Amino acid sequence: MVMRSDLQSQMRRCRNELGFRYWRAHGTLSDDVSVFTTYPDGKSYYTFSGLKRILDAVLATGMKPFLELSFMPSVLSRDPSQGITHYRGLTAPPADFSRWEALIAETARFLLETYGAGELRTWYFEVWNEPNIPFWVGTQEEYFQLYRHAVRALKAAHPDLRVGGPATARGEWIEDFLDDCARHAAPVDFLSTHIYPSDVAFVDSASGDVKLLGLDFLWQNFERVHAAVQARRPGLPIIWGEWNSSAGPLAENHDTCENAAVIASALAGIERWADASLFWNLSDIYEECEYHFMPFHGGYGLLTVDDVPKSAFRAFEFFERLESHTLLIEGLPTTAERGALGSVSEDGERIAIVLWNTTALGDWRETVVPPAGYAPARLERILPGQGSAYESWIALGRPMNLSARQHRELIDASRPEVSVDWDGSAIDLPGGTTALAVYRRER
Repeated sequence: MVMRSDLQSQMRRCRNELGFRYWRAHGTLSDDVSVFTTYPDGKSYYTFSGLKRILDAVLATGMKPFLELSFMPSVLSRDPSQGITHYRGLTAPPADFSRWEALIAETARFLLETYGAGELRTWYFEVWNEPNIPFWVGTQEEYFQLYRHAVRALKAAHPDLRVGGPATARGEWIEDFLDDCARHAAPVDFLSTHIYPSDVAFVDSASGDVKLLGLDFLWQNFERVHAAVQARRPGLPIIWGEWNSSAGPLAENHDTCENAAVIASALAGIERWADASLFWNLSDIYEECEYHFMPFHGGYGLLTVDDVPKSAFRAFEFFERLESHTLLIEGLPTTAERGALGSVSEDGERIAIVLWNTTALGDWRETVVPPAGYAPARLERILPGQGSAYESWIALGRPMNLSARQHRELIDASRPEVSVDWDGSAIDLPGGTTALAVYRRER
């Protein structure tokens, strides 16, 4: 899929405009990439040209691989009938774990010869995807065995390659995974896991009908996983490798204005309890439940298939404009549902504050008092039809095929409301909206 030019264009856009640094996807070892497969002569061969084309395309966008090692090549699988999603990624353990280790060793050798150790030190290698739900039909112990064989092969290829797991759904298996790594002296360079504030696994949610559990669920899990890691491996980097506002791949809440506020809340929680994250996912050009071409169809992406930014894209844009030094916002109530996160620039010339308000607590009106010596400069808000194009698409009658005029209207509607001469008066945040307030040092 990454070979599509339109997806590559969206990847470049997210790298350049949102500061995204890493790319993660499923299936890099699957049969359709032909890394290890049986040919008409009856023999099995390692062939890495398909994987190289994928990785070259990713690197050309300015991103680096967060390389998920999945799914099982059919020639290695103990049950090739076990598959998942539209492209049928094979989910059974290998019939022989030594052959899985050999596959990872050959893959690592090829990557080192092709890209060099210096480049690969900047990548991440993650073993499998969500082995605690039907992306893996083996046992927990079999996943741990899969991880141990993979990490042994990667570290033998080069000790500096960063390897982690367990890549579980719902932040599960954390203690068990770290205990198993300690018991077997298996290296782990980062802890990766996933979270969605909904009660369904991917395979049960194709209709998009999900029960949302609330943003407190996200924050509680961020804190729980942080505590579990600190208790066993203090300082081990925590990466939330998948998250969004719900697990349903066709869920309306991914498209609405409120999703920006949900994204802002999640990013604030990750800032507090984790080291990094990867949003699932970048684009509605996505095939796990077959491709969908309706302009808005509840896809996970930040950009629609027609390259229209969603409200979630604008939320990431706001956070990209925060600086590196987090600022404590005095006097503002900060909860999962409503709050603020700010920063001051390296040179002290600029203060930026993102404020979010979900629908749970109703409308919010707040006056932000900046430190002495700073004056209000700019206020931006993500509102329906101003930063969120979904509501404008509904107003157009939900057209399945956009005319050139309709596409322009949606692009215009995707741009946040901007007040460049904002006087610093109270910020109105109706339920489900998000804002960015900027202050500059007075002269």
